[in-house]
Amino acid sequence: MISRRNYFTITIVMFIVFFLFQFSNVALESWNHYEENSYVVDTSELPNSSDAYNLERDRDEDGFVNDSRELVVYVGAEEEAIKETVSLWVTYTKRNMAVYSSLEEYEAAKEQDETAVPTLIAISSDAVDWKAEDSCKLLEEYVAAGVPLVLCDLPDVSVMKDNKSLQALLGIEMIRAEQMAVEDIYLHKGFLLGGEAVYSNEGMEEVLEFNLPWYVLSSDDTKIYMNGIPKKKTIGNETIKDEEMPAILWRKDSETAPVFAINGNYMADIAGLGILSAISAEMKPYELYPVVNAQNMIYVNFPGVANENEEVMMERYSQTLESMFQNVIWPDVVALRRESGVSLSCMLAPQFDYEDSNYPDAVQFERYMKLLNEQRAETGLSGICMSDTPIEKKIARDHEFMQETLPSYQFTSFYADDMTEEEIWEVLSEELLMSVRTVVEKGNDNKEVIGYLSEYITRQSALIDGFDDSVRQDFRIRCLETALGYTSIMADMGSIAYPAQDSVDWVDASNTLWQNIQDYRIGEYGFDNTTVSQCDERIRSFLALDYAQRREFNMIYLEVNDTRGPVWFVLRTDNESIDNMEGGSWQRLEQDVYLLTIEQKNAVITMKSAYSREQ
Repeated sequence: MISRRNYFTITIVMFIVFFLFQFSNVALESWNHYEENSYVVDTSELPNSSDAYNLERDRDEDGFVNDSRELVVYVGAEEEAIKETVSLWVTYTKRNMAVYSSLEEYEAAKEQDETAVPTLIAISSDAVDWKAEDSCKLLEEYVAAGVPLVLCDLPDVSVMKDNKSLQALLGIEMIRAEQMAVEDIYLHKGFLLGGEAVYSNEGMEEVLEFNLPWYVLSSDDTKIYMNGIPKKKTIGNETIKDEEMPAILWRKDSETAPVFAINGNYMADIAGLGILSAISAEMKPYELYPVVNAQNMIYVNFPGVANENEEVMMERYSQTLESMFQNVIWPDVVALRRESGVSLSCMLAPQFDYEDSNYPDAVQFERYMKLLNEQRAETGLSGICMSDTPIEKKIARDHEFMQETLPSYQFTSFYADDMTEEEIWEVLSEELLMSVRTVVEKGNDNKEVIGYLSEYITRQSALIDGFDDSVRQDFRIRCLETALGYTSIMADMGSIAYPAQDSVDWVDASNTLWQNIQDYRIGEYGFDNTTVSQCDERIRSFLALDYAQRREFNMIYLEVNDTRGPVWFVLRTDNESIDNMEGGSWQRLEQDVYLLTIEQKNAVITMKSAYSREQ
């Protein structure tokens, strides 16, 4: 039997627990300012398009003389995709660039002293007359003068067979086959960030090429970074040696300068940005270049707050779309965020179909806004709808809904999918989107990865489809992480709300998404997880950044212009590590690779030998 004293004590304890529980809920509610977007800022206080580094702009007034910059010469047609890749890389790394349509045009400019000595010459094979005897002689002269060459693609194998000088220049010992299908592609460790990788020939042809000429290289003066692996590993009774595998990306060394060769059309893709960054690092004792330092996880068309497509939802999931989003998908999204550490950006879809009578639920919407704010997530607006409703009408309807529910909320991000620039401008002029400062676009090989849409609005690409097969996109991820320290993964929940007939259900889609995040090693590269608007600020600082650097003995001196915030650099070394740093901080990403956070105008990095590298 419980005594009166114990009964009283138990009652008091229960009351206190109840009070604390209620107080915590009340406090959480009062502190949750979900009706306001914490990412709203005055864009005039941020770097804008006028502040961005421009190849054509004279920046002498900032203390950085154009002549002191590394010059990249590109030989090829202006309209080529390869040229666009090289141009983007030059802009992102703050180099200078000169473009010539042919070797003859470049030679004429040299004779008239119209160009400085380049630190790199990138060449499109179509711009060279390989039948002319002088062509290879000119390339040999560049190398002899100490200028590295990058052959961004190779001429047809028939041309290669007839040109022994070109074979010698590239270190090709023999052409074993004019065309062959390889089973796998092997990316060697130490070239791109992320380590070695093996890619199987399973639907990856849009990025990697599995049918290629079989070039066997000289083992004495070449280094292979990527090669094909034939299905059959023997020729007759002999096993094919590793160094005799079909070469895809390699370097030919000489006493004066290296020559890099790319056997395939890789440079026409945005993956070429990472290839160029890795090549530049291979040319020098160390390489220091700026990066964005941003990893984005974007849920498009989520949350949805209109109970739509009921018949399909009940057939597939035995519950409504509202119930599916609330009770199944939302807990999975939160769990994935907690387990992976990714930041959460959600591009809201008030409605999917604007032609039916299923209107958004205001109560459900406010609930999601509270939950998203508790997760420190960002809520933007999606520009996608499943009906043929004109985009202007969709935005107008969304505006009406927002005015009725959260009239003071301002969107700072907008998902435009693959809308044209004209369509984007039409919707950005609407009142609902007047505070938007960054637009997320569906990744496109022909578009810049990051940049400006206007003076005050940035654009950023959602590069990766999180519901797609992971191995197909891993190579591009490694390249973009190497070049920019940037990744943006998109998961379009519209495909769950309005699934195609043969599409997978949410269980399989979420498993694929989780597996992809693990396979992509998003949390392992060492770059920061950001929301879309946080990424926007870093993009602005990155594009506005200008810098100068030099090395004296074991000291690297770095000077940056005023970007109104911290900026980040990747330092790649050759058997060296950082001993000390002034003007910022650093962290080791992987062997011989470091991420530098620069917080002052001047920074000094002290290096030490690899034998004392930190563990």
